[in-house]
Amino acid sequence: MKFFRIAAAAIFISLAVSFSFAADKQEESFAKYAELAAKVRGGDLNIDWQALRVAAVIGVVTDPQVEFQNTQKGYATLGEGKFEDALKIAREIEDNDIANGDGHYIALAALDKLGRPDELELERKFLAAFFQSMIKSGDGKSAKTAWFAASIREEYLFMQLVLNVQFKEQHSMSKDGHYYDVVAVKDENGKEKVIWFNTDTDFQRMDAITERFNHQPNKP
Repeated sequence: MKFFRIAAAAIFISLAVSFSFAADKQEESFAKYAELAAKVRGGDLNIDWQALRVAAVIGVVTDPQVEFQNTQKGYATLGEGKFEDALKIAREIEDNDIANGDGHYIALAALDKLGRPDELELERKFLAAFFQSMIKSGDGKSAKTAWFAASIREEYLFMQLVLNVQFKEQHSMSKDGHYYDVVAVKDENGKEKVIWFNTDTDFQRMDAITERFNHQPNKP
């Protein structure tokens, strides 16, 4: 969606910074998500979006299988031109996890087609804040300045909506105690390059999922 790429380009500030990551455990992350999500739902977008994204993943705030199914259904419904239905699915995704970028993007696309500018602008602000928290984490040129992605889906959304590049291949590696996805891509001019994502969170996800569904806390 070109209108979002233009908005994303306006906030694209390349900051080469070293990234150090240490997530809370599942229970603490769940509580942190609840606190930050309440602020976002109350209209405060000036929260720490990286902390929100990480807390959502490590806190396992929604059933991963349900999240996957809803995301697939949302995109399929968009493709069928059923925009009201797609918006309902997007709202369910957002209700389950306000930090889910797919939910906001599906809502954005549906609202654009439905001609609802006020709601569209709010979703644009959500996505701008979401992606800006990724942009400012690095420049993607090396392990030391890798962009931080809380999930694989964040990587693909970032490549699609911010970088506007075509995925070619990817391999994972560990270095200096951190984990990375090293991704070969092709830009819109056909130039090939390699970009780096820090994926530390993925290596805590499975333990968190196990802990989450052993204890079954109430969803925020």
